[in-house]
Amino acid sequence: MKTAIITGGGRGIGKAIAKRLAHEYRVLIVGRTEADLNATAEEIRAQGGVCEIFVGDISKTRTAERCLKVVRNHGWQLDTLVANAGIGHGGKTETVSKKSVRDSFTVNVLGNFWFMQESVKLMLEQGKGGSICVISSILGVKGYGHQAAYTASKHALVGMAKSIGLEHGKNGINVYPLCPSFVESDMTDRVIRGVMEREGLNQKDARRKVANKNPQKRIIPAEEVAEMVAFLCSRKVTSLNANPLIMSGGE
Repeated sequence: MKTAIITGGGRGIGKAIAKRLAHEYRVLIVGRTEADLNATAEEIRAQGGVCEIFVGDISKTRTAERCLKVVRNHGWQLDTLVANAGIGHGGKTETVSKKSVRDSFTVNVLGNFWFMQESVKLMLEQGKGGSICVISSILGVKGYGHQAAYTASKHALVGMAKSIGLEHGKNGINVYPLCPSFVESDMTDRVIRGVMEREGLNQKDARRKVANKNPQKRIIPAEEVAEMVAFLCSRKVTSLNANPLIMSGGE
């Protein structure tokens, strides 16, 4: 059985991706909160899937090394990495904390790079290619106010994905930077709360304002992102390698 690693796989978009990929793969979900990982694993196993968990902070270089060591020691074939883990703290540029800026880059950029680096090493050793799907954001290709640090980190993530894909596409390792607009998630809920605070709107109106950024006037279900990831990781259209793919309803 092929193996897929999903960082940030315990909840939100990562959980939806893990549940979808479990139809075809053994999934190894990575995250800091053991309770979330266990809850997701139980759901997947109840549906007949195979799920393992790995508790760790992806911003630490040892986390990726130790996680990939588990894959090696079990003799599992790593076919797919979904670099999904991310954090975001909005705010006015002049007031956002230095810690928030630092954390955005430590997790979104460095943490996902460590996993991509270690996964590429193993895929090259295996000699069977593989796929890496990088969950960036619409903010990886455009800018929004009150999101300078998050936007910069997601731009960096797209750049890394493009570079690694160009470097290793010839080795059968395809990298897909996926850039969805607002998705049903804890992070989007925080954006909605930010709109409420800045503009004095109630939750319903703030949610509508966020949804209206999508020409389809909706916030994207996490399951749609999961379906796109499953398609990309199937490697049926490898010419998409290293190209940012936007899911935004036309934004």
